[in-house]
Amino acid sequence: MRFFFYGTLMDRDVLARVLGRPVVAAALKPAVLRGYRRTAIREGSYPIVLRDADGAVDGLTLDGVTKAESERLGAYEGPRYTLVRTFADFPERGPRAVFVFEPMPGAFKPTDTEWSLAVWQAEHKEKFLAALIKGGRDAAAAAASR
Repeated sequence: MRFFFYGTLMDRDVLARVLGRPVVAAALKPAVLRGYRRTAIREGSYPIVLRDADGAVDGLTLDGVTKAESERLGAYEGPRYTLVRTFADFPERGPRAVFVFEPMPGAFKPTDTEWSLAVWQAEHKEKFLAALIKGGRDAAAAAASR
């Protein structure tokens, strides 16, 4: 399976922790998810994507995700997301099928603020990873939003 990541899972340390294995940088391929926009949420430090016909979200993809790893990703994302099969554009390769975690309608309170991986890494990653190791994404999200 090929997954498209648009938030904290673009960080290799977070992704490795969730998958339970190292992820080499070369395994992550840049792609663009069209028809969506990424936004920060009010109750956490991580983003969501919302459908937007004019939107486009830069992200990273990972091929070869196993069923067990897919289940780990689903547990990390939690019950407020649904796994959706869609298409992402790859530089010089065109569109390819991907799976992406889309939030359930009304599950989050979006903001009008664009989310940045670099800002998240500088301001929230350390606390998020420590909490993730101890208690999962909910604990990490709570720690990182403080």
